[in-house]
Amino acid sequence: MANKPTKSAPGPRARVGNHLLWYESRDLPPIIEKVRPFTMVPHESLVDLARQVCTVVTHEISGALVECGTWRGGAAFLMAGVLRQSGVHERKVWLFDSFEGIPPPQEIDGAAAKAWAQDRSGPSYFDNLRVPVEGVRQAAADLGLSDYTEIVKGWFDQTLPAMRDRIGPIAILRIDADWYASVKCCLEHLYDLVVEDGFIIFDDYYTFDGCAIAVHEFLGRRGLAHRIESIGSGPEFSAAVFRKGDLAWRWSHQEYLLIQQIAELVGSGKQFILVDEETFRPFLTAAYDVLPFPEHEGMYWGKPDDDAAAIAEFERLRQNGAHLIVFAWPSFWWLNHYRDFARLLRTCYRCVVENDLAVAFDLRSEQNA
Repeated sequence: MANKPTKSAPGPRARVGNHLLWYESRDLPPIIEKVRPFTMVPHESLVDLARQVCTVVTHEISGALVECGTWRGGAAFLMAGVLRQSGVHERKVWLFDSFEGIPPPQEIDGAAAKAWAQDRSGPSYFDNLRVPVEGVRQAAADLGLSDYTEIVKGWFDQTLPAMRDRIGPIAILRIDADWYASVKCCLEHLYDLVVEDGFIIFDDYYTFDGCAIAVHEFLGRRGLAHRIESIGSGPEFSAAVFRKGDLAWRWSHQEYLLIQQIAELVGSGKQFILVDEETFRPFLTAAYDVLPFPEHEGMYWGKPDDDAAAIAEFERLRQNGAHLIVFAWPSFWWLNHYRDFARLLRTCYRCVVENDLAVAFDLRSEQNA
């Protein structure tokens, strides 16, 4: 076994509690139902947006939530509703729109953009997306979200530079601006306000050529290597997102789901073993009595030298009161590498979870006892 402990990696601490579990179950569907009349955003994108807001809250990623191109306000109202449901009062959702419709597309915006602008009777034209700002303010009031929202009327090239200082740091920037020039304007004025680990979402990345071109031009000009990730299911993806920082959105969301899985498995105050090579344990220590594996003075001790060392450490922790052992997905290889250890677990203890996030065994009673 390794001869010295490895300290927990630094990182944001997740607030593991009941609000981690709400959005996928009973509370999110009513929020989506309430905002549905005010948005054309597909359901999958709304759910993903709610998850991103939850991630920002859970990991205490600082900053405001900003939407550029809001139409009737539905997506922004969803973000505000999630903040309210999570008990967050110190953040604000900014809604930027001309509320006078959108400018005509340019050649760079592509054939789909030109066809949309010419089809004035089309199902998504809605008078060139023109809506009275008073109606959006009234909708926010009717939904009880006025305190969470700041509505700014005007063209992006005028309002964004004027409001930068008031907005401050941004945790989520949602750009639903359709055309090349508008998306480019939003990125140039607001990208630098987005904090580390913050999200930038592009509603029209797969819909209009100009949006995708603006995104790639901006990243290329800045020399930025952000990985663009798709929202929705192919071949018809609904939007795209990238994160600043080291963790991509999909990895972060898998982490979030793993924490949910653990919350469902582990009873309050009960000690359990987490095999994860210190990937997730730092996010859980505030809420659970979680032991690294192997453990020495509360710290991760490094990979066991062999099966005998793994089994001996497991027995020590089990006899000291651990009632569950959980293998997180980055450490699934342990179950193949330490075969005698894995055989012991599968033979003697009940496997209570086995999916693409975790494999867990209940240690409170042996199967063959």
